[in-house]
Amino acid sequence: MYSVRTHRRRIAGCAATVLAVTLGAGSLTVPAATAAPSPAASTEDGIVEVPTHSTIVTGGAAGFISTNDYRRDSRVWIRYEDGVRTTLGSHMAENHLAGDTVLECGTSDATVRNLATDTAFTVAKNGQCVGLAGGAAFTELRSGGSSTLRMHTRAEGSREVTGLPAGATDMQVKHGNAVHGLLQYLADGVLHRAVIDLATATVTEDRAAPLADRWTFEVALSATRSAWTETDPTSRKAYLVVHTLGSDEKETFPVATSRPQVEFLGDWLVHATSYGADTLAPSPDHALNFRNLKTGATATLLDHVKDVVATTDGDLLVSGGKLGTGDGVFRVSLGQDGTPTADFIAASGYPAGLAEVHESQLPPTAVDFDKTRRVPFTQYFNHQGVKFTETIRHVRTGKTFRYTQDGFFEAGDEGYYPHGFWMGLDWYGQLDAANPADPKATVAAYNGAYTWETTAESGAGFGPAIKRSGTFTVTRAPKQHDFDDNGSPDLLARDASGVLSTPDAGKIGGGWQIYNRIEAAGDIAGSTHADIVARDASGVLWLYQGNGVGGFAGRVKVGGGWQIYDKLTGGSDFTGDGRPDLLAADRSGVLYLYRATGNVSAPFAARKRIGSGWGVYNQLTATGNIAGAGAGDLVARDKDGVLWLYLGKGDGTFTGRTRVTAGWGRYGELIGSGDYDNDGKNDLLAHEPATRTVYHFPGTGLRATPFAGRKATTDFKGGSYNHFG
Repeated sequence: MYSVRTHRRRIAGCAATVLAVTLGAGSLTVPAATAAPSPAASTEDGIVEVPTHSTIVTGGAAGFISTNDYRRDSRVWIRYEDGVRTTLGSHMAENHLAGDTVLECGTSDATVRNLATDTAFTVAKNGQCVGLAGGAAFTELRSGGSSTLRMHTRAEGSREVTGLPAGATDMQVKHGNAVHGLLQYLADGVLHRAVIDLATATVTEDRAAPLADRWTFEVALSATRSAWTETDPTSRKAYLVVHTLGSDEKETFPVATSRPQVEFLGDWLVHATSYGADTLAPSPDHALNFRNLKTGATATLLDHVKDVVATTDGDLLVSGGKLGTGDGVFRVSLGQDGTPTADFIAASGYPAGLAEVHESQLPPTAVDFDKTRRVPFTQYFNHQGVKFTETIRHVRTGKTFRYTQDGFFEAGDEGYYPHGFWMGLDWYGQLDAANPADPKATVAAYNGAYTWETTAESGAGFGPAIKRSGTFTVTRAPKQHDFDDNGSPDLLARDASGVLSTPDAGKIGGGWQIYNRIEAAGDIAGSTHADIVARDASGVLWLYQGNGVGGFAGRVKVGGGWQIYDKLTGGSDFTGDGRPDLLAADRSGVLYLYRATGNVSAPFAARKRIGSGWGVYNQLTATGNIAGAGAGDLVARDKDGVLWLYLGKGDGTFTGRTRVTAGWGRYGELIGSGDYDNDGKNDLLAHEPATRTVYHFPGTGLRATPFAGRKATTDFKGGSYNHFG
């Protein structure tokens, strides 16, 4: 029933007869308000180029006008013969464009310009410009509650259009065919649509259209019929109404949308849903559909359509796509057997099916989350109606991050780029949490190997899915409380039965009741994972190296005699060598530094005395860099509950103390968690036994006020624990 051909000839033709009549042989040549023609786009076998994301506005005998979907001031006239482009004035209304002719409205006059011949005529505007049809300009002059419609041509000058009822106003005129214009107006608040005989400047075929869409003015006209869309106010279903000219006879046909593209091609009624490639469901209305109003025969052409316009020589121009042929402009005409055929005459450079149209921004092979916060996932597609899935999987644990996006980014979300529509979501290092009942819960991404995959599918079914995949690794420097190797602090808690747990990994194991002190020490033994030290009742200190999955290797004896210390804290680099150290205060108040060596068999160098007088404190907590000095800092709580800050100098010593606040006596233990809230500043955690709640004190980076107000966490909420670390 139909065919689509790649155009094999250069299309040329003489101007429409009506232009010769209205402009006349002596038409004036005037300075153009349009830009000078640009060089021809390359052609191949008669195929010219149109800008990407362009759509057809009007078609003439010598060329056509297209516009960018996303820049309405970018209208260009493109000559069929060689692809030469002429940029038109900005913000030109579509009903001011007809065939090869444009209507340019100035302050006091109007100019009708034939782009093919570069001829024009100018008339006094005498009112507001309301449209162009057949080379004639139309203006509406309002007076009181009614208007006068005037038609301006080079040959006839200015004439009043007759046949309008009293009170007609809000007029719009657009091109119909070579000898008729189309008119829309309001009379007594009712929408009317009519035909203007261009030879006599007379309104004919005036019909009330109260159920039509006033704001679109989509009307088709042939030599024998007119058609537009109406919507049933009760069912809200849309249908095409086809009127036979010169009679009250009409037919109706259901359509899927209230704003379809509608035109005639001889006895064929042509319609399509606009921008089917940007929808998320297949539909037969996405194609260019034909119905022969005499025989009832049907046919289809193309796979998806943007716009359909009638040319001044009786053919159709269609912006759209045909799978296997391409995306661009098609000339649709009747073949020798009277059935519709299509020639591909202008290419947009895109295929008709879903395609990736610009260089993607996808993950590098290595990601260091200490140097960057995001991993790029951005792909650009020629269509907006895309069902997109992005999946990132941690190889060791199987945990995933999954993102789905159906459809395009709405206006204002910057989803459109000149080279395509972007989809995807940059990954900031989060994975689905262990609790599937909380879909919003996430955990920080683990270090190690990852696989990733993206899948993009055309929602409307245009072309196969596009899959991309790859691998990358994530690395970070070891963190003080990071026991599962994901860069996020993990709080240790021991219950009365001796079971040690973390909020993310859950139970680590039992038997930890043999220790009277358990301290997160950071990576002191070179395993690249956070370690802990534990002191038993006899004073022996033991090292447990972290395994990076929330657990620990077998213990290694550090040495005896540690029972002399009543306070231990670790995890901060006090000496500036890149390894976390340990501080210990004896019962006489002398403070000692144990520098980490990175050697598992001898993890600490010999102790170094820092100073005395530390007996006034009942708790010391290493916090890392709290106040911006660069070295590890220390907070100390005195017996009155006042918290003091000591800034590390980077050589194992500290500055004089700074008072933080009072009221810290309510907390059983203070824990230097590192960057708990992932804002780039180290924080403090505190467990309050009375409420069985762990509170988070965000770091501010300021020496005078190092912590913001407390925030309750859900970590170990309500549980019975006798030790935190």
